Order: sequence, then C-alpha cells, then structure tokens
Amino acid sequence: MFQNIMVAVDSSAGGTVALRTATRLAQASGGVVHVLHIAVTDIERHTAVRLEDTGAAQRVLDIAVKSVAGAGVRSEGHLAAGTVSEVPGIITKTVRELAADLLVITPHRRNPFTAWFTPRVSDAVTHVSGIPVLLVPDGVNA
Repeated sequence: MFQNIMVAVDSSAGGTVALRTATRLAQASGGVVHVLHIAVTDIERHTAVRLEDTGAAQRVLDIAVKSVAGAGVRSEGHLAAGTVSEVPGIITKTVRELAADLLVITPHRRNPFTAWFTPRVSDAVTHVSGIPVLLVPDGVNA
C-alpha cells in the first residue's frame, strides 16, 4: 500500500477530486499526503504574466492541506513557483525530493492543436516520474 502520496493540485475542480482521492488512499494505508501547489507564470511574447500571485497560491495550498488534515490524514504542504513550461519538472523534482511512492494528478483536457505543441503536464510527468501515477479525471466523484 502507498505510504508517501504526493498530489499536485491547482484551483480547478479536478484538483479537488485528485486531493479527495489521495486522501482516501492515505486513510486506507495510514500514509501521508504531500500536497504540491505551483504558482504559475506564463510567458507571453516577451512579458511574464503571473497567473496566480503568491498569496493566492498559498491560500489554495492551505485549504488543500486543511482538507486532508480534516479527514484525519497527516498532510504536508509544498508551495513552488515556475513558468508553465517548468511545471512538469517541478512536480518530478518534488516527487523525488519527497521520495513519494504515488503521484495523484488530474489530466486537463486540451484541444489536439495545443496538445501537439505543449504536452499535458500529466503526460510529461507520467513518463519521467519513476513512480506509479494515478490520473484522476476531473468531474469524477472520488
């Protein structure tokens, strides 16, 4: 059973479903849930555009950690920052630093044109994380 579960969350409904799934798995195994949230910046032409400021990112993380703890599961929060293209690397690096044995993440839908030029984070992380990755579709009642 998984003891060291990492879940990457954003502010979408899918992030909530992934968090709930990770929490239930940790309840069953007596494990810990590491919640990772990344404050993302996008680069548009030659301008950096913050998609979420640090305060808002911290609030998303705090709510997620409290949710896990409220279910009686030990939880730790991890806040990171990076550009859109750095997100898969940040997730993979955090998985390794925490010695996680399971990653729970929600794949976001993209149109085929966008996916061709920018792979989904979940696809990129699945191929390099080196641990089992549970993809929880958004909209699933876990």
